[in-house]
Amino acid sequence: MKKSIRNIFVLAVLGFMGLPLFFFDSNRVASEREKRKLAEYPFLLTDNRINKNFFSEYDSYFQDHFGFREQLIRFNEKIPLKIQKSIESRDAFSGKNGWYFINYDKNLKDFAKKNLLTADELKEFKKNISNTMEWCKAQNIPCVFLICPNKHSVYPEFYPFERPDGITRADQMTTVFDELDANYIFPRDYILLKKAYFDFPLYYETDTHWNPQGAYLASILLREKIQKIFPDANFPKIEYETKIDYSMTAGDILPMLGISESKSTQPILNPIGHDQSDFYIYLKNEGRDGVHTKGANPSLPRALIFRDSFFAALEPFVSPLFSEADYQWKQFDDSCKETVLSYKPDIIIFEAVERYAPSICKCD
Repeated sequence: MKKSIRNIFVLAVLGFMGLPLFFFDSNRVASEREKRKLAEYPFLLTDNRINKNFFSEYDSYFQDHFGFREQLIRFNEKIPLKIQKSIESRDAFSGKNGWYFINYDKNLKDFAKKNLLTADELKEFKKNISNTMEWCKAQNIPCVFLICPNKHSVYPEFYPFERPDGITRADQMTTVFDELDANYIFPRDYILLKKAYFDFPLYYETDTHWNPQGAYLASILLREKIQKIFPDANFPKIEYETKIDYSMTAGDILPMLGISESKSTQPILNPIGHDQSDFYIYLKNEGRDGVHTKGANPSLPRALIFRDSFFAALEPFVSPLFSEADYQWKQFDDSCKETVLSYKPDIIIFEAVERYAPSICKCD
């Protein structure tokens, strides 16, 4: 009896697996859903020569014509929509492999690329960037814009579903920067390129921010940009060693989910053969209430940085580049002009994380 049941089960499985072959559709030439032409049947001989690509072409042909293909595509499209709807009401959610992501500030829509700026919003953004650049130029102060990538822009593979193709809102903004010939940095693509060389993550698994290693990569691009503005400046050349530690409680996302602990990678970067104080010291270090650093070389430029929480990890790598650096935890607007005029910086850095980047500055 058991043997009969087993045989029936095996036959049923084999029959189910054979359905795509049984309903193989060789007549379909195009897919309306994908808006493309399907692969054609390949020939082993072409022009009396053996087709060296026959097997790869036949694989494409089979994948485009097996039975129930269209139905399976529709089913697959519905899965991420169901997952997305199930997490839309939460401030945070768990992804793959112990990674966690936020949903507030419309992060989910950003991942889905459903928050693109309208024509009017792009026009307003361009006006603010242009006005800010013109005002800085009138004060004879060069400026740099820095957009820090969202966590999901660097590690989309750990989201519960795939990110769709197409441009992002950040791509729209970088186009504006290009049109205005602005000094800007958006290190997303650079970090995506470099992350393959690390066997540990560049963002915290349980936090919204990049870790020191991720911030250090962005600081490389920022340093290059500043060096071009001050070609004669003798910026210190600092090499760092990285040590990896781990935490089970670190992160700003876990409390949102009521999770007490989850493993998080904690890279620690230290200057090789030096103490941090060899390059700069803190004159003030009060987080949101202000940070002010003094560099070891008084001949280097003075900087004023308008920033958010993402710049905290950048401070150790950026502060050595300046004789003084004042970090203002706010976004620049007209009310900040008096601060600029009284501090008299040699350079201004405007920084915002990708999700806040449309309001990186407001200037009439």
